[in-house]
Amino acid sequence: MGLVANQLQRLVYRAGFYLDVRGLIQLLKFRQLRDAYFKKLWMQAAQNIGAEYKDRGFGFAGISRNGLTTFVRQSNVMLDDQLTLDIMGNKALVYQLLEGNGYSVPKHRQFSLDNLSACEAFFTSQNGPVVVKPTSGTGGGRGVTTGVNSLKALRKAFRYAARYGSELLVEEQLEGHSYRLLYLDGKFIDAVRRDPPVIIGDGRSTIRKLVLLENEKRLSGDPVIALSPLKIDRDCQNRLWQLGLRPGSRLKAGQVIALKRAVNENCSLKNFSVRDMVHPETVQAGENLVRDFGVKFAGLDVICKDISKPLEGSNGTFGEVNTTPGIHHHYLVNDASAGVPVAELVLDYMFKEKQGVMHLRKGETVSISDHWQRQQNQKIKTTEA
Repeated sequence: MGLVANQLQRLVYRAGFYLDVRGLIQLLKFRQLRDAYFKKLWMQAAQNIGAEYKDRGFGFAGISRNGLTTFVRQSNVMLDDQLTLDIMGNKALVYQLLEGNGYSVPKHRQFSLDNLSACEAFFTSQNGPVVVKPTSGTGGGRGVTTGVNSLKALRKAFRYAARYGSELLVEEQLEGHSYRLLYLDGKFIDAVRRDPPVIIGDGRSTIRKLVLLENEKRLSGDPVIALSPLKIDRDCQNRLWQLGLRPGSRLKAGQVIALKRAVNENCSLKNFSVRDMVHPETVQAGENLVRDFGVKFAGLDVICKDISKPLEGSNGTFGEVNTTPGIHHHYLVNDASAGVPVAELVLDYMFKEKQGVMHLRKGETVSISDHWQRQQNQKIKTTEA
């Protein structure tokens, strides 16, 4: 396929994302929830470590202590450089790096929009279901379809993933629970088990209605149980089809189903703190991995049958290396008292070790947005003169 045709095909698939107006409006509502949640989280964390929080405009906040300032934006911090983020954000490249350092990875194949045959060939070579996902440029499970077990489902998963990028990945689906192991400067600080999102039938409402009610509950923020909407996407539809259901199906009262295998859209009730359960060899392997890759702040995704045993044989393996790990996963857990104050640990480390901080002028108090406005006013005066 020629370059122009390839680009046109990509635009067609990408249009599916932008034409989902209702979905975009929903994302905007949840963005407001996320902004409010992280503002409160960072303000409290700053207070707890004796630092000062200041809204700097444009979505940024500055946190200062003892003459040093660092910036945060939602869950993002100033620890790893942009090139590191880009490298670790490329799933195919990360698999290469993991294999090169002796770690096992799922069987996989990278393919592009004009090479669906490579994806189909890989699928037919497998004895079980596969996962289709964008190679890079996404997070939060966007574009991912799990449990793909037919060529028809594979092509649908391909089209869905293509909304988010032209380079795609197909891999064997591993069995086990999904875990997030969090590391700061090569040291293990927390682990959570993240189970798939579920809904509970009431005997009257359709699955679509139950999802709507769940999202209304999440948006209420009282209390905050999730920062993302639960979506009836390709992964969800594929899962429902396997269960003999559709979005319009009605569940019996009390009937519980997992809507999808991907865990990113679950809520706090399905997140469990397991820090003390992780096998020491797995902890050490993760520490070696992040140090070898030179990553300061990382969330390692692990698929594992038994986290209390080493990652060997068929028990489990490391998957993605998240260099902008969502710290909210470690607060929004089933037992809130078991949560780890990750934001405080990160800030305290940055100030003590002088990592990811700025030396700003003494007494500097003008926000970025105020500075920008002052520049605009000066331009107006100069033009008028």
